[in-house]
Amino acid sequence: MMPRFLGVTALLLTVLPCGAAVELAPLFQNGAVLQRDRPLPVWGLATPNSQVTAEFAGQKATATADKNGRWKLTLPVQAASAEGRTLTVTEAGAPPVEVKDVLVGEVWLASGQSNMEFRVGQTRPEDQQLAATPTTATLRLFQVPHIVSPNRQDKVPGRWSPATPETVKGFSAVAYFFGRGLSEDIKVPVGLIESNWGGSRIEPWWAEEGLAGIPEYAEQVKRRRASLPGYPEYDQAFRGYLKTLRDWTTTAEQAMDAGKTAPEAPKAPALLNVGSGGETGTYQAMIHPLVPYALRGFLWYQGESNNGDAMAYTTKMQALIDGWRKQFDNKDAPFLFVQIAPYGYGADRTFSLPQLWSAQQAVLAKVPHTGMAVTNDVGNPKDIHPTNKSDVAYRLLQWALADVYGKKGVVRSGPLYSGYKIEGGNIRVTFSETGSGLITRDGKDPDWFEVAGDDGNFVQAEAKIAPDGKSVLVHSDKVATPFQVRFAWSQIAEPNLMNKEKLPAGGFNSHWPVDPTLGELVSVGRPYQSSDANNKGWNAGLTDGTWGNTAGTCYATNETPQFPKTVTIDLGVQRPVQAIRYGVPNIGATKTVAVSVSTDGKNFTEVGRNAFAAKTAGASTARFAATPARFVRATIEDHYPQQDGFDPNFAFLSEVEVYSQAAH
Repeated sequence: MMPRFLGVTALLLTVLPCGAAVELAPLFQNGAVLQRDRPLPVWGLATPNSQVTAEFAGQKATATADKNGRWKLTLPVQAASAEGRTLTVTEAGAPPVEVKDVLVGEVWLASGQSNMEFRVGQTRPEDQQLAATPTTATLRLFQVPHIVSPNRQDKVPGRWSPATPETVKGFSAVAYFFGRGLSEDIKVPVGLIESNWGGSRIEPWWAEEGLAGIPEYAEQVKRRRASLPGYPEYDQAFRGYLKTLRDWTTTAEQAMDAGKTAPEAPKAPALLNVGSGGETGTYQAMIHPLVPYALRGFLWYQGESNNGDAMAYTTKMQALIDGWRKQFDNKDAPFLFVQIAPYGYGADRTFSLPQLWSAQQAVLAKVPHTGMAVTNDVGNPKDIHPTNKSDVAYRLLQWALADVYGKKGVVRSGPLYSGYKIEGGNIRVTFSETGSGLITRDGKDPDWFEVAGDDGNFVQAEAKIAPDGKSVLVHSDKVATPFQVRFAWSQIAEPNLMNKEKLPAGGFNSHWPVDPTLGELVSVGRPYQSSDANNKGWNAGLTDGTWGNTAGTCYATNETPQFPKTVTIDLGVQRPVQAIRYGVPNIGATKTVAVSVSTDGKNFTEVGRNAFAAKTAGASTARFAATPARFVRATIEDHYPQQDGFDPNFAFLSEVEVYSQAAH
């Protein structure tokens, strides 16, 4: 059942005065660009039950407004045209509304957080010099202001403007340089819609429809619908609350009349946190008013505010993409995004950014018609807002030209990891997207490669581009039997490897998130519940993907003397679990740890246990036949006597990694 989302402006404009001119949706203004080669929805408000007719370029369509005055019609497909023509919309018996200087070409919607919002006027001098030179006269811009709302809105301020050296200064640099390059290459009008918010998370940009059908979000969908006005789950609960409130009013009045204390008032059903950094709100106010405008595709530059989500970000991206495609009625709309640049987020987060990079790259395989621009060579590890935006836009454009517009001979990406093979003392790393062959930016050997044995202790390695020009040979004299390899696996990595088209290679870890020997890692970022929760800053770190020994990267219970103590991970959905890797840091007094699995969170089956050595960091891997499980529990059975500054009743775990039989 579709929700009844009605914005404030929609309520105010539900009924138009008799004889008033029809009102059009926000994007239908003078100077608009319509999408070529796709049916063209046109919509707005009129007198209830009136007939509305739209005419453009010799084509006509008619619709009847509903009882609330809402109407939508669809004009036929149009070919590209740089001729400014007039869209005329008429309500029967009222004066026509004319939208003038309308072009037909390519329309792209650009969104994300501050690096997408980053203005042309903030870019490096080279970019500003380029923007100061005139471009094609048929590049048009539409900018959506910052607004949030818990309800889906129908209107948003904004207007179309030509892309002149003056108007572009305050526009998204990545979007502008993308649109500029596109218009100059394919030589048709281009319309760019900018809707972004610095510091925003991905969640408030979700259209709820995108979460449907994703197994991991089944329970989250229920929770969100119970907290969103317009959905039956919330509305029914709120009606129940109103009845309870009325009953309470009577009881409270009776108590007051009797000179007694009134009972506590009932609480209304909780709402989702609304805000650019919350759970909802930016889609409702900044994207939904644009729906279902015909467009070619989306540009997305976001992730800094979700750094730490690890592989959960892949599914979040899937929800975003699916939702927008559904809302814009464009199931194959290309979605091109930027892999965020290196930046030092803190010493305890060295690997959180590479994990996010892996999650972003995983979108390419999981979601069709997507493309990713790697930016690890144009960033600044000391500045979260690198000023080189024209190169970022150029890389997005290569994906568009190759995959969307079918231009021959375009290399769309830098090298992306595709596999590895152990060859004696070397590991051969293979890549896709090698273009004309591998080279390095500085002419030196490839850097930022590391290898490890089966102990997982990585060391810096030497790397050489193989004679085939499409693979890299990696080795270290310190690792006699190499087992795994990683590249640019650091938040500040700025590697020199690229292809001859000067597009950089993306980072990778051969054993994360999919370990070829264990399966797919499915526990990173998953929530957990402790039987003895720590309240001194050590209740995090169990599923963060980091084998640390400090608060935030290492988990600990409280210091109550009772043992055993447990911590239970919720995988979100039932999976065929076949391995659990768990371990302790070199601090504390943890000794015996058992791991077990469960489908219901109540009945657990032990699958492994290990007694760890005192005063020593250690890890153990439990391997077993694939077993259905949603919950995984680590039980700390006992401990050594106090061996450092920590009370021995604190139970420490560096990490618990759960591996599934197959990808999901």
